[in-house]
Amino acid sequence: MAKAQQTRRDLEARRLRAALDRMAEGEFGYCEDCGDDIPRRRLDLDPAASKCVSCAAG
Repeated sequence: MAKAQQTRRDLEARRLRAALDRMAEGEFGYCEDCGDDIPRRRLDLDPAASKCVSCAAG
């Protein structure tokens, strides 16, 4: 169980580092698939979100 928890922590850390990289590159808040804006509310709930709702669902 501890290993699974560490794996989840590592994944979340990678997602957050990727979000920080997107901020540095000026790409934060844009969907990595379609390029549309990611709604502010989605980013408020998950700042590491890299896809809009439509692309994440598809």
